[in-house]
Amino acid sequence: MSQEQPIDVRDMAIVHRAFHNGFDESARLIRATPAPSPARVIFLADHVDFLIAMLHLHHEGEDELLYPKLIERAPEQAAVTEQTQQEHQLIQTALDVTSAACAAWRARPCAETGEALAASLDQLNSVTTPHLDAEEQKVVPLAAVTLTQREWDDMGKHAVAQMSAARRGIAFGMVLEPLDEADRSHMM
Repeated sequence: MSQEQPIDVRDMAIVHRAFHNGFDESARLIRATPAPSPARVIFLADHVDFLIAMLHLHHEGEDELLYPKLIERAPEQAAVTEQTQQEHQLIQTALDVTSAACAAWRARPCAETGEALAASLDQLNSVTTPHLDAEEQKVVPLAAVTLTQREWDDMGKHAVAQMSAARRGIAFGMVLEPLDEADRSHMM
């Protein structure tokens, strides 16, 4: 199970922070204009849909490329790994609610549907944040001593491969924007 030298896994916390910030910022922007222009609705609804798709891809990569390896190679930690993986279902429910609220706001943009979408984004963050924190505290350190760097990096490549070139630029901008120079260089 254990390697002599842990691999570099700091990108997970950086990506998690981008999700948290993206959901939080989207809720604030939706609340900022209760009677938005059609262009603003399209822009923000597209952005929320993009965030939802990105979190889905992130979890898909973990479910396919991370958790099975950890359970196989560190069976003594399987309960923690499986618990964290099962939380993806709870998060998927919150993603589905947010997606439906976004579709409702897109179809009938008003203060009521906007607040419902913003509240669903707040709820999504409240469900997602403890999961992401637990993952960073329990699963990521285990991965650092269980996986190879290539296996770890394959998760990021999996998500990038699913995005169009235009969407990659948006995703990398969201991830890189709040970073200091050292973390930005690491992510490049």
